[in-house]
Amino acid sequence: MPVHLSVSQIREALFAAVSKTRKIPKPSAQQRLAGRLFHECFAALICSISESSGSSSAMQGLETLEKTLYERYLGPRLITHLVYLRKHTACVRTLWIACRNMCKWLSELRQSAASQKIELLFHPEEAFSITLSMPHWSDTIILSGVADLMLSIDKSPQWCLVELKLSRSVPELDLSQACLYHLMASRQMPQASGKLALVRFCPEKSETLLEESELAHVRPRLIEWIGRFAGVRDERTRPSQGVASRSFGTDILQQAIRIEEIFHEYGLNVTRCGDPIVGPSYIRYPIQLGKGVKIGAVQKTATEIQHRLGSQSPPFIHLSEGQVFVDLQREDRQIVWFRDVLGQLRKSGPFGGCSRVILGVDLSNRLYTADLAEPENAHFLVAGTTGSGKTEWLRCVIAGLIMTNTPQTLRLVIIDPKRSGFSELQTSPFLLHARALVYPDEQNAADVLGDLADEMDRRYRHFEKLHTDGLDQYNRSGSPPLPRIVCICDEYADLINRDREERKHIESRINRLGQKARSAGIHLVIATQHPSRQIVKGTLDANLPARVGLKMNRDIESKMVLNQRGAEHLLGNGDMLFKNIGEPMRLQAPLMSPEERHRIFSSNFYRENLNEGKSE
Repeated sequence: MPVHLSVSQIREALFAAVSKTRKIPKPSAQQRLAGRLFHECFAALICSISESSGSSSAMQGLETLEKTLYERYLGPRLITHLVYLRKHTACVRTLWIACRNMCKWLSELRQSAASQKIELLFHPEEAFSITLSMPHWSDTIILSGVADLMLSIDKSPQWCLVELKLSRSVPELDLSQACLYHLMASRQMPQASGKLALVRFCPEKSETLLEESELAHVRPRLIEWIGRFAGVRDERTRPSQGVASRSFGTDILQQAIRIEEIFHEYGLNVTRCGDPIVGPSYIRYPIQLGKGVKIGAVQKTATEIQHRLGSQSPPFIHLSEGQVFVDLQREDRQIVWFRDVLGQLRKSGPFGGCSRVILGVDLSNRLYTADLAEPENAHFLVAGTTGSGKTEWLRCVIAGLIMTNTPQTLRLVIIDPKRSGFSELQTSPFLLHARALVYPDEQNAADVLGDLADEMDRRYRHFEKLHTDGLDQYNRSGSPPLPRIVCICDEYADLINRDREERKHIESRINRLGQKARSAGIHLVIATQHPSRQIVKGTLDANLPARVGLKMNRDIESKMVLNQRGAEHLLGNGDMLFKNIGEPMRLQAPLMSPEERHRIFSSNFYRENLNEGKSE
């Protein structure tokens, strides 16, 4: 069965291999976000240039190009991602300088083409997929990816693949990645040889241009390395890093063929490009879009596919790591039980316990977690309609934290307007204090959040005296340790719609905590059933960087939470999209049985585990 890999997966694996022998600083989340924004703005600008190439206003000058780039593309994206970038002005400044230099490069490129009286064609975000095989391999590899830019001359077979980099990280990794894209392009256009241009903006421009002959000695070694990484030399050593591939019957394969036929019926040149991948909730069908087929056109056929196949819900058609997938619900959907993923939980750290929260499992039942200590995961916004699994996901988060911490390393504050979701925690030793399970009918939620803000300020004064930067460094200093505090609020919309004055106080305190509380070890997890503009935009959108989108009623709600559509096509009951910086990741949240929840949330759970540890 073929192994599916993306170019980004290969780069990550190469980075890990090189890091074993050399100390290479890993780019921060903000640097990765800046790189993504740079590439998105570049692709959008190229598309606008191509669309206006026939008009007299096209490419009127460098100043106009820079203005278009900022006003239409970069500026709105900076506002959207303000929560991640507002404290990283140096990163934003570098991004803007690189964007200006990129505009200058494009302007010079067009002027050079005009002086030679040739028509230069721009093809941004060109998607490729090829099959790699060797005689001594036990299986084939399907490699996919999206190249930054293809340049070609009108009515000429000449072409050049361009790979853009926002910074100079590891030159050999950049070259290997660009070489893979060039290999994929040359396989699909064998009628002519093409060049490879590696253009870096650090933020000043530097350019490396290579002929195909100069890449010939690199390709064989790179392909062999990919074969070793994929484990195709020996079936028994195939790693789990690749895309999961479970066994499936002929009915699933026939369904893949039928999906391809439906696309053809609507005039879309779409083909299957690999075996189906069977997960616990849905089956993933990899597809390849033909020349000139846009993802948006394919996504519009979702309802038709549902009707033709008689599926319970429309498929979720999306792009992930350069590959397009059709996710279709399983008729025999499986439950992922919480007890079955416990073995994948990370153990407590020696100083501050474990700061990771459970997210969900992927198609391989591999558990994903998010570290609250990282800026992009410091605070969570969770949204989902009735039946989406929102409260169950919050319970799993609490259970995972309890099982990897002690009351000395973790304390909880639970705000529960429904009074029914977390009642079993009333006597838990993990509560911050006796009244930390908050029912807004009895306690003022604004006052509870105000107490957390006061605790944050108290901790910062304490850190200042000891010359420590935050909770982790403080707990390593030998001083009496402080616990990490996680405040979970369910049904936020109900909370703020009670009283206008109380809403102002709640939003003010969330704003303070969202901006400053991470280093103090205080985190917010806020959930809402109604992610409308009135609820999400403003305080929540600006201060809660990590997003969990469960099943939503409308695409506009998905855009409010995840900045893109998709959550309206989820299946409910824990089917979710997680997003911080980068593309959303589709996961399945585990489910706790009532008996298991009662055992973990009870006051005796910690004492029983403590006694077990002593007896061992």
